[in-house]
Amino acid sequence: MKRCVVVLAALLSVLAAVRSAEARGPYGSISVGNWQGGAFTNDQNGTFSHCGATAVYQSGIIFLVVIDGAPSWSLGFAHDSWSLSSGQSFPIALTFDGGPPANVQGVAIGSKLVRMPMPDTSSLIKQFRKAKSMTAYAQGQLFRFNLDQTAQLLPALANCVAKVKQFGIANAREFAVPAAPKQAAASPSGGSMRPGPQTGPADMQIEAVELASNFILKTSLRNPHVLSRSETPATIATSGAAWRSDKAAGFVRIIPPREGMKGIDVTAAVVAGDAKDGGGKFASGRMSDSEVVFRGFSSCEDSAGARISQYFLVSRKKGGFVLFSVVSNMKTEEARTVAKDERLADFRKAAWVVVNPAEGAKP
Repeated sequence: MKRCVVVLAALLSVLAAVRSAEARGPYGSISVGNWQGGAFTNDQNGTFSHCGATAVYQSGIIFLVVIDGAPSWSLGFAHDSWSLSSGQSFPIALTFDGGPPANVQGVAIGSKLVRMPMPDTSSLIKQFRKAKSMTAYAQGQLFRFNLDQTAQLLPALANCVAKVKQFGIANAREFAVPAAPKQAAASPSGGSMRPGPQTGPADMQIEAVELASNFILKTSLRNPHVLSRSETPATIATSGAAWRSDKAAGFVRIIPPREGMKGIDVTAAVVAGDAKDGGGKFASGRMSDSEVVFRGFSSCEDSAGARISQYFLVSRKKGGFVLFSVVSNMKTEEARTVAKDERLADFRKAAWVVVNPAEGAKP
């Protein structure tokens, strides 16, 4: 028991140190496999600092993953026997599942901890999420890590940032995002106002949650957050990931690859689904933004009022497509601003970047 307490204290101190020597936490909790963490604040002014989680290895190395409110990702390593010079910078070569090395720059924070910032356009976080193993080579030493449930960890950390921004640090709870049960493959169905059932393996559900979290963090929506399983309406409980903000709501759905399926086929299915669900006065339109991005809209006015959806279809690197939908009820002027051209450009850019982080913003 005493050893467990000592290890836990070490983990928490490492998480607090990674962004600021005066950080306090954790608030709420992240518990995914061997990873433990939560949200942290600046101890001097109480503002939100970052969300992070750590795992301790038999070698004594503590491995950590952190995301701040920007959002910017960082990886880090700590060991009690290290004696580093604070601010010291040195190259680190990372490999994932035996692949080619990726060269990053590590910076010593104090004498025991090394932090590696991951640029927003870096593909390293995506590789980290998918990998089963990782090596780190620095200053003549090679460290090996078996990665445990990182596909669930990264969405939990992104959800932590979104939840704290939405509800405040005082309302921090468990941030892990449960995976949906495995679904059988099926043809695309549903529209942009009310999605059809998500199809494909359970890891697609995890991927949808991560994409939704990153999407809302990269837009200028006010108080957005990804809905938990209990918050998600039963009608869309298996439809990828749903989110809500003060001005709008929406979802992210992964369309699995299917032989011969093209983007225009998916958008046609979306329009058909919206026409079926809309009722009343219905209108829609779509256009090809490029070879890999389609965008469109559907509007409906009935006894429940007027609402409009803007959707963006992006090609997925592993095949198929990702559908991002933003729905506004149009009842207030504030809600109507969601459909303005400058906001649509913001949504379009966010959709492209979160699916293609290594390529940055599409010109």
